[in-house]
Amino acid sequence: MRENRIRTRWAAGKMVLNGWLTIPGSWTAELMASYDFDSLTIDMQHGLMDYQTALTMLQAIATTSTAPVVRVPWNEPSIIMKMLDAGAMGIICPLTNTREEVEAFVASCHYPPAGKRSFGPTRANLYGSDYVAKADETIVTIAMVETRQAVENIEAIASVPGLDAIYVGPSDLRLDMGLGLGVDLDDPRFVAALDKVQDACTRHGIMLGLHSNTISNLQMMVARQPQFMTVLSDGRFLAMGAQIALQEVKALR
Repeated sequence: MRENRIRTRWAAGKMVLNGWLTIPGSWTAELMASYDFDSLTIDMQHGLMDYQTALTMLQAIATTSTAPVVRVPWNEPSIIMKMLDAGAMGIICPLTNTREEVEAFVASCHYPPAGKRSFGPTRANLYGSDYVAKADETIVTIAMVETRQAVENIEAIASVPGLDAIYVGPSDLRLDMGLGLGVDLDDPRFVAALDKVQDACTRHGIMLGLHSNTISNLQMMVARQPQFMTVLSDGRFLAMGAQIALQEVKALR
């Protein structure tokens, strides 16, 4: 079975540095993978790719040791199973608010008797002849906490068997808490919510994931020492690079 670099890093007690892919296309995925991220997440919820494009991106990432992850559009079994069959080594499921929703998500990622995943690892079979035997212990399941309801239910969510990590979506959580989308994440109410989630992860022995879209937010998030940390997105890197280059050129004219 192909190594899942996320699990390797976790086993060593190290932080996973994850990149975020929103631009559709194998070239950008290949380029990002060449920079040695521990994992890259193909965002099928808010990114601009469909299944066929996501497949080519999984193939591009597979040429490196970077672990390919997919954020599926919704907690829906068919797309979860289809992306696993296509070669995703981790699934991030958005807007999971209750224990029952997380149980359903985890079941979609695991073969019977542990779960309800249907057999048919079409492309994933390339990861090894022992794929089916090793998949459940290799695939990473990550549930997103993005609402007040999810924070309130965090103890029940974090205790779901087979769940590997909780990933906080700061934008949706701030919106749901009535805090708006400002880049300042040090509002005491938001910090208290993060503390509650982080404490639950520690108590239940699962990993904490945090998402960032700006350098200032990234510094704040890394300071919490999560086990899974998104280091900006391809679109953000492109925008930042273009802005810096343009400012330098304008200063010369």
